[in-house]
Formats: sequence, C-alpha cells, structure tokens
Amino acid sequence: MEGGLRTRTVLSHLAEAYNRNGDLGHAALCYEQLGREGLAGTLAAISQLPVLQLNAGPAVCRLDWVRTEPLPVVTVAVNGKPANLIVDTGAGDTVLDVAFAVNAGIRLGGREWRDFAGGQPAEVLHGHAEQLWLNEIGITDVPVQVLDLQPTFGDWFPGMKVDGILGIRLLSLFDCTLDYIERRLELSRPTTESAPEQQGTPIWMAENWMLFSHADFPDQRQATVFLDSGMTGASFAVPESRVAALGVTPDPTATAIGTGGGGVVGGSAAEVSKLRLDALERTRCSGLILDRLSIEKTLGFRVNGLIGHDALRDTRLALDFGRMRMTLSQ
Repeated sequence: MEGGLRTRTVLSHLAEAYNRNGDLGHAALCYEQLGREGLAGTLAAISQLPVLQLNAGPAVCRLDWVRTEPLPVVTVAVNGKPANLIVDTGAGDTVLDVAFAVNAGIRLGGREWRDFAGGQPAEVLHGHAEQLWLNEIGITDVPVQVLDLQPTFGDWFPGMKVDGILGIRLLSLFDCTLDYIERRLELSRPTTESAPEQQGTPIWMAENWMLFSHADFPDQRQATVFLDSGMTGASFAVPESRVAALGVTPDPTATAIGTGGGGVVGGSAAEVSKLRLDALERTRCSGLILDRLSIEKTLGFRVNGLIGHDALRDTRLALDFGRMRMTLSQ
C-alpha cells in the first residue's frame, strides 16, 4: 500500500548509518537495493581499505586561504598533486574536477546523478584518492566525487584554477573552524577530554553528510536550516512555501541569483528584518526565494531553507563534531 516507501526509508537510514560508521560493505548492500549502483560498487571496492584514517601528524593544522572571495579556497595535496579546493559545508564528500582527477590518478568507480544547491542536478563519478594531505596531516583512501566543475567555477577565481571542493565528510574528522576574519581553516584532532559546559547551537547531519542547525527568522525561532557555506550571492534561500511562515519579505520587482556546486540557482529577491544564527544576528539580510527546495520534506523533517556564504562573512564558524555543537562569533 505504501509502494515500498517505508522499506526504502529504512534502507536509506541503514545505508547512512553503515557509511558513517565505516562499515562500507554493508552500506554498499543497502545502496544497491536502493538503486544507487554507482555508489554501491565504489563503496564495495574500497570496503577493505583504511578509509579516512589520519596519520600521526600534529594535533592542529592551519590552512591559510589562498582566496577569500567569492568563496574561501585552501591548497592541499591529493595523491601528491597540489590542489586548490573550495571550503564548503554544503558539500558531503570531497569533490574533484574531472581534469584534475585524471591527472592525479584518482581511482574511479560508478556514476549517478546528485542534487546540489537549490536542487540543481549534476552527474558525478564516485571514486577515491589514495592520499590527501592537509599540510602535515595525511588522510588515507578518501572517498571523492568527480565532476566537471569548470562550467560553474571556471571564471570565479581569475588567475587560479579551482580543482575541487573540500566537503563536510572530511572536515568532520576534526574540530574545525572556518575563520572568515583571519582567513584560514583551522583543524584540530578530536580529543577525549571531558566536555566543558555546552555552548553554542546544536548541529546534526542527515543523509549524504548534510549539515543542519537552527536559525531564528522574524516569525519563527529555531527553524531547521541547511548550513551551505558554498552557496554564494545570498545570506539565505527559502522555498516559496515557507515565506509567510518565516516572515520573509519578497521583492516581486527584482530577481536574485545564488550559485552552488550544481551551478546557478535563480529565484526572486527577498529580505528579512532579522536573521539570527547562534550568537550572530544580522539585520536587513538579503536572500533568495526558490520555487521549491528539493530537500524540504524528503529527509523526515522539514527543512526551512539554506544559510549561505554571505551570512558568514566576517565571522568565525566553529564546528565541534565530537559534541555536535557550533559557535558563531565576530
């Protein structure tokens, strides 16, 4: 009667749990039954490798941003090749441009279509990098997605080629801070020290390593939002269905454009009188109204919208994945 919906939901949750726990073999079996053969085959192929293992390097790594706008970029090494990667909390796996992946000898697996910012689809190849180095911290057998990034980012950074995106799956191996003030990414190895008094705002991850938290809009407090620092051109984006409930003021005379990993995301311009995320409060924030948000009702809870790069400028965004809290300060 439910067309297998309940079974698919359970399989999806199981696949995600196995994947996050490093049990890639069982994750592959679940994804195969869900029809995601491209991902399933790749996970099965690397299931016996030391996936995402850290070396015995320093406790803290600081990567200066080589570019700050329109998005922060850091330089890492992938299979011994220097790579300029955009830092993006909205990406799950690390993403590599197809030309760079070929040059770096990335081992490729299956392919599938995935949604990016605003529901924009793109075809990706799944694969893995044997080594990724963040200064002196090395990580083995890193799952990656490979796609042609040049149509999106080719003209964004004059004089510099962007080779990919550093996603939340790899960042979550550390306690990390996106420091928009000092213009650097700071990564600290997790510790087993006793937790201090909890500060900040809860965060959690849904399927495909999507990072969520709460934000206060004019007419709704603690609205669940997707933290997508890779969406530039707007402080927030909300679907048309949530405009009235959140207290968003549309501007029917103007259009607005945001951009993410899947390309340009268009919609109508909007503004909120106040937007609060943890301790940060912005007034008269410009945003974007989307016709629809593909993840609004598909994850088992309502997603009210996205928080983008423009809301994070001149802040320090600290993500503590051990305690699943974030703090945002200026």
